[in-house]
Amino acid sequence: MRIILSSPCAKFTALIRFFFLKILLIKKLEIKELSYIGTNLKVYIQRNSKITVNGKIYISDNVELQSRGKLSFGNACAINSFSRIIAFGEIKIGDRVRIAQHVSILDHDHKYDFQDGILNTAGFTIKPITIGNNVWIADKVTITKGVTIGDNVIIAANSVVTKDIESNVMAGGVPAKTIKKLI
Repeated sequence: MRIILSSPCAKFTALIRFFFLKILLIKKLEIKELSYIGTNLKVYIQRNSKITVNGKIYISDNVELQSRGKLSFGNACAINSFSRIIAFGEIKIGDRVRIAQHVSILDHDHKYDFQDGILNTAGFTIKPITIGNNVWIADKVTITKGVTIGDNVIIAANSVVTKDIESNVMAGGVPAKTIKKLI
């Protein structure tokens, strides 16, 4: 993965943020290789939870990562601005996954019911998410709980993925479905 930045100062400050995160979250965040960390990264890792990166990762500005369970990334992944990945159970992301801006990946939904005419939203329904290798997730995509996305997949912009997507396809829409075979 090659990252071209506008200035040596941006590279240096990203490097400082990388080492600061590794020291601050020493037992909860594991990044195997030197990586780019943008500004305003929000990281929340609950006790007995972990975020693992099995190689390099590029994290742009204003990204949110939460783990109340297990969140793992393969090598050479990229997460662009204003995206959020929140694992209450488990989210596995493969190698060379590109996540565009304003993407939400959530392995949980709020439970809800009405008690005496009042909306109660206590608790969550949690199901794991798995994203394969060589996946491009375009702008403003939402991936919901319990979804598996295969290898070599493109998810079109503004899609909502509520069901599994097979390998080697382009998918899109609300809800997302296969648009065409890629290979």
